[in-house]
Amino acid sequence: MRVGLVPGVWSYGLGSVSTVLAVHEAVRHAGHTPVLFAAPHFQPILDRLGVPAVPIPGPTRAAYPDDPVLRLDDLLSRSAYADRDLVETVLAAQLRQFREYDVQVLFHDYDLTTVVAGALAGIPVVSPVTWPDHLSFGRGSDGWQPMDTRALAAFRPALRRTRHPEAMSLSEVLFDWSTRLVYPLTPRMDPLVGLHSTGEYLGPLTATTLDRGLAAGPPDWPRPGHTGVLAYSSGPPMDADWYRRHCLAAFEGTTVDVLIAAGRSDGAGPRVSPAANVQLWPLLPLRDLLGRAGALICHGGRGTLASGVRAGVPLIVFAGGDPEREYFADMLARQGLAANCAADDWRPERLRHLVRQAAAARAARTTPAPVTPTGAGLAGAGLTTAAGLTAGGSATRGAARVVEIMQELTATPSRLAVLAR
Repeated sequence: MRVGLVPGVWSYGLGSVSTVLAVHEAVRHAGHTPVLFAAPHFQPILDRLGVPAVPIPGPTRAAYPDDPVLRLDDLLSRSAYADRDLVETVLAAQLRQFREYDVQVLFHDYDLTTVVAGALAGIPVVSPVTWPDHLSFGRGSDGWQPMDTRALAAFRPALRRTRHPEAMSLSEVLFDWSTRLVYPLTPRMDPLVGLHSTGEYLGPLTATTLDRGLAAGPPDWPRPGHTGVLAYSSGPPMDADWYRRHCLAAFEGTTVDVLIAAGRSDGAGPRVSPAANVQLWPLLPLRDLLGRAGALICHGGRGTLASGVRAGVPLIVFAGGDPEREYFADMLARQGLAANCAADDWRPERLRHLVRQAAAARAARTTPAPVTPTGAGLAGAGLTTAAGLTAGGSATRGAARVVEIMQELTATPSRLAVLAR
């Protein structure tokens, strides 16, 4: 089986790469052939990891929009994919490369051109998603602002060349045109998905390639007698420099050792504060660091949250208004596993309080039953740990299950013939 893998063209950090590389590793382990196709802005990190990729057109860099309150269509409409010529160029290149490499099944991370190319070429597409349906994820609910349709208009000529009914949003394309939907989550992270979705829980998708190819970070963090706070962010508006400024203001010279792990590389090496207790490192894998952390400050990406919950680390989440991140931060806050924070919580005294609260919960190593705080978000929510989260029916098979699904989709030649018609 030859599997095509495509990280999201507008993704700007390690999350999309880690998701796709996890499946890349599982495909190879199962004795099949993975082929990674990547846009130019992924090449530096793939080169650093030593992972070969077939180049496909795309933006040379993926900048996160200034306004983070975005749905998928809004996000793509504020990206290079509002350009019809670019969409057609990428689609043509993908179709050509998928045929040249004899791709039999596709896996991607929020890459809409891959979904459309699969529909045009009759190739099954497995899509990881994190919302129950395209209405929740894409068009929103009553009272939401109108969807930005510039990207949809750019994709429209290509969409009409397929045999699918006309889509009203690109999120509808993602959810309804994919052959199979999978959820890189545990049920406890989002119990609503299991009630409303046709997809399947997998558990987190993480790649060991990142652990081997990236620096491990400072071996003496945190120092004896100090509280270790791990902070992770991959892009603006609250990027690693933002984290550094606010952590310096709150913790410099204290017994809190802050290690900020940037999800993207700016070419600079580690930066250590004058008091040596606030450090910023580029491109650190989180897996080996979470066991040493008393708290995790993060932006609320699904992979980061899943990793933190799985490791039993209390989460301090600054979602910044992003609807997907706010959703998961709120879901975990209702279970006492996270603090869903607002901009005011970056104040030094507030951040110190949140870290003390999280570190105490981490030290207690308790796992009470899920509770719903009386207030919304941070108010009234106590932080607890989540040891043993994957017990009780949670999905833990991850990327190996994705490979099984791919084998099911490619086992019957008649299935491919039907898709191609």
